[in-house]
Amino acid sequence: MGNKSSKSRQTNMLKSRKPSKNSFRYSDGRRFHNDTKYIMPNDDEEVDRLQMQHFLYRNIWNGNYSAPVTEFLERGNCKVLDVGCGPGTWLLDMSTTYQGSTFIGIDISPIFPTGIKPPNLTFYAANVLKGLPFPDNHFDFVYMRNLIIAFTEDEWNTVIGELIRVVKPGGWIELMEGNLEFEGEGACAQVLLGAFRSILRSNSMNPKICSQIYTFLSTSPLLKSFSFKEKLIPIGKWAGKIGEIASQDFCSLFLAVRGAICRVLEDERIIKGCSCGIKECHVGNEIFDKDGKNICDHENRWNEEYGELIQEIARECNEEKANYRHYRFFAQKI
Repeated sequence: MGNKSSKSRQTNMLKSRKPSKNSFRYSDGRRFHNDTKYIMPNDDEEVDRLQMQHFLYRNIWNGNYSAPVTEFLERGNCKVLDVGCGPGTWLLDMSTTYQGSTFIGIDISPIFPTGIKPPNLTFYAANVLKGLPFPDNHFDFVYMRNLIIAFTEDEWNTVIGELIRVVKPGGWIELMEGNLEFEGEGACAQVLLGAFRSILRSNSMNPKICSQIYTFLSTSPLLKSFSFKEKLIPIGKWAGKIGEIASQDFCSLFLAVRGAICRVLEDERIIKGCSCGIKECHVGNEIFDKDGKNICDHENRWNEEYGELIQEIARECNEEKANYRHYRFFAQKI
């Protein structure tokens, strides 16, 4: 009973969808997805950052996951779901390694590959906040990572509930996240991270979500064998190549949300406001006359100031020997 309507809902939600012009908005020279609180861009620059980040995490963690699912994957016929898969780098890596298992990735922004990919890998455009388009007890392993800047505190509980719903009894879920803070947070890091945390809080997001994830998974009556692991990711040249890549990742992240952070810093008078006198003028806004000529473009004004902050945080992280604490939480469904 109910299976027919569930399958129909799944089929409709999984139909291939091409993004329309209204799917995106453009700000500060970057492309963002509309109809979502996720504040990061979804353009080629961001894809490059996420791909680099994947290999950083794989090296730091010495593997792509921590849940005890290797036997499932090697045995074959294992169904794996990656929620919020982005460009699909984790899935491309996993599906190539475990060719006998099946992998599915979903993301609200279809920036994943649609052409060349392993035959055991499929991508769909879908929004987890509207419900995962899969039946109950369907996957052996459900994975999700780095969505601290995507969900409100209330939405986290809904999303984790969906992950639990679609995993089979005896299957595993794993979440990888880190709080938005450094260990060894110097003055510049406090400015930039403080602005970023302020942006998240203004959107009802928790920049220190890991304790909530821990509590939800460790106390859920639907899960057992809860465990977590943590790693320190060093930031800066002091830690060699890994530290350099981590520093590059964070600098790229701050550049990706430059407009949003500059609005906060301008309001806090950390960077200078514009003196053009145009009421509508603000960081990230371009003002045009009736002929389409740009009257006041903030970019030249604050590019230099913000660029100096990025250079300073890289120098500071190296001097302070900063680290970013990262977690993997995993549990088995009863």
